[in-house]
Amino acid sequence: MKQHSIHAWLLKHTRLTDKSLTDIQLGQARLRLGLAPAGLYYIWLHDSNFSQYGNVFLAVLAAYFIYTCITLYTIRQQPLSAFRSITSPLLDIVIVSFGMLVDGGQGSGIYFLYLIIIFGHGFRFGSSMMLYTQSLSLAGLLAMTSFLWLQSPTTIDLSLLFWQLTTLVVLPAYVYLIVQSAEQAIKARTEAENSSFNLLDKGPTPVFTFAPDLSGRPSILYTNRATDNLFGHARTMLVGEEVDKLILPEDRREMSRFCLDTLAMETSPEQPATNQIYIRGTDSGGNILKLTCTAIRMHWQNRWIGVCFMLDITQRETLHEQLESISKKAYMSTMVAGIVHDFRNVLNNIIGYAELLHMNASDNESRQQLAEIIAAGDRGSDLITHLLKLSNKQHTAAAQVGKTEGSMLAQPLENIVGLSRLQMPQHIQLVCDIEKSLPDVAISIIEIEQVLLNLINNAMQAIRSDGQISICVSSDHQHRLATAEHPALCIRVSDNGPGIADEDLDHVFKPFWTSRGDKGGSGLGLAMVQRIVKRHHGSINIDSVANQQTTFTVHIPPFSGQEIPTRGTEESPAPSSTSLPATAPCHILLVDDAPDIRRVHKSMLSRLGHTADTAENGLQALALFKKHTDRYDLVITDYRMPVMDGLELTEQIRRLDADVPILMITAYGEDRSLQQVDQYNAILVSKPVMLEKLSQGIADAMRPGS
Repeated sequence: MKQHSIHAWLLKHTRLTDKSLTDIQLGQARLRLGLAPAGLYYIWLHDSNFSQYGNVFLAVLAAYFIYTCITLYTIRQQPLSAFRSITSPLLDIVIVSFGMLVDGGQGSGIYFLYLIIIFGHGFRFGSSMMLYTQSLSLAGLLAMTSFLWLQSPTTIDLSLLFWQLTTLVVLPAYVYLIVQSAEQAIKARTEAENSSFNLLDKGPTPVFTFAPDLSGRPSILYTNRATDNLFGHARTMLVGEEVDKLILPEDRREMSRFCLDTLAMETSPEQPATNQIYIRGTDSGGNILKLTCTAIRMHWQNRWIGVCFMLDITQRETLHEQLESISKKAYMSTMVAGIVHDFRNVLNNIIGYAELLHMNASDNESRQQLAEIIAAGDRGSDLITHLLKLSNKQHTAAAQVGKTEGSMLAQPLENIVGLSRLQMPQHIQLVCDIEKSLPDVAISIIEIEQVLLNLINNAMQAIRSDGQISICVSSDHQHRLATAEHPALCIRVSDNGPGIADEDLDHVFKPFWTSRGDKGGSGLGLAMVQRIVKRHHGSINIDSVANQQTTFTVHIPPFSGQEIPTRGTEESPAPSSTSLPATAPCHILLVDDAPDIRRVHKSMLSRLGHTADTAENGLQALALFKKHTDRYDLVITDYRMPVMDGLELTEQIRRLDADVPILMITAYGEDRSLQQVDQYNAILVSKPVMLEKLSQGIADAMRPGS
């Protein structure tokens, strides 16, 4: 009974008021002390039956007064008392019933004190206490009426008694229903609050709540497990502390102001206000955390508190900084490679024409001056070769990576796509499909991320209005780079922008060439992609339909478990002999996309006694070779060309003729893709090409068994 009284009655009040149980009972006792003399004065004024029952009533009232005084003393020592909870309402009803008897019976205005007692106990202590006092009131009214009926039956008004009893039953019952609804609503709210905090506590997002302390500074009320894990503190160490305990000393002022501003925000149910800040925190080990904090103000348990959601962007920012650093280095390397390539072509023309003039010059002074020009050009070639090596240092290690497991690729690539999506304009939709099972490849994850990131940026810059970028990363078993056991890695990026004009397809991979210079295009992104792909012996293709779709498809060969034989790509020193190697006249297929280079090389070949047909790209040269299979004694091709480069041309020619000599000339002497030249039994010569070097290269290519 005692436990039921405490939990079912006395603790009900905590749902309806902010006051403590002790304060409520003290207020109730003081109210009794005030109402008792007031009621006595009221009865004395009416003087109905006071002369008959006054002495007894005074004795009962004195006992009631003493009991109330004792209650005032004991409440603080024992707020939860089942005895007091039962006897206090009983004494209240006895005093009221006796007061009605002294005041004339049924018609006394003291009757309404029954309702006050019922409602007072109900609102303070809940429905159970209300039903208890209601029962006592009915019993008290009937006892008082029965006593009067025994004294004088004619004085009882049965209709009045009926309405009095009905009022005591119906009106409290109606209030009981209201209280029950209120209690259910409050219970539901409490359960919702508890459920919300349970969800927050189990959620992955770090969350803490805060409110002003006595000094007005925001302090922590609650932290969830994710917050404790993020900062490495026990919950007991954080609750009650000021919010700036989590923040770097340099940022504590900003954090405190952020929390106070959140608590001062005006909110509405239709549009709750939010506050956001980027801040630096520290964990228990003193490590720096980069955080995004979003806070809202909410009403909870009759006061305003702040709720702060934190996002740890430390890893994301670190990854972004690494990618930015890698991109800068890659852009610089690509830029230097482009400059070296173009400068080597310029030197090739200068040295080539100078050598032709040198051979035709008749006076010694002119020959000496031309020799100085040739020597200066040769020194310039050495300088830019060293410059290219310097810019490529960071890529050498990446190119020598042994193996990247396919199982390690999906998550980093999904992260890159996610970061790209955050940086995109809202009018662009990014959809992605990355297979979970990808092949092992001999390329670093960072380089694959570079390829994907640059292709996404290129697609994003191409879309001028509403559009979509589609990404697919998968295994390709059918591609020529795939083996019977290992598929190639395929990266396909498509966009529905305006497309690439046919006349621009040959230029998109050239360094510094861009059709979007007004939009911040540097002309290095695709050049860097091609450089990475070629360095790892992969392929990249473009399929573009005007105003429909542009698709870049990259294939990376699988990791085969074998190292590709290395071949030195240093520029071969010129023979010490001044005489040119003797070679029988040949009919040569000369392939180069630069018209001036073709003219120089054709003139040099003519000087050496050879004839040549020319083609401006690999596809055109392949068509000539297929048409005149037995016509050419030698193929001389440039390495880097549009449509079809020299390496692909060499591969196609070897499928048609395994014995025809091939000499490849390149300005990319340090490109690791050129290691494949050995596989096709071709001779490699680096630009700039002097007459003696060209003659030696032809001799090496034509030598039996070479």
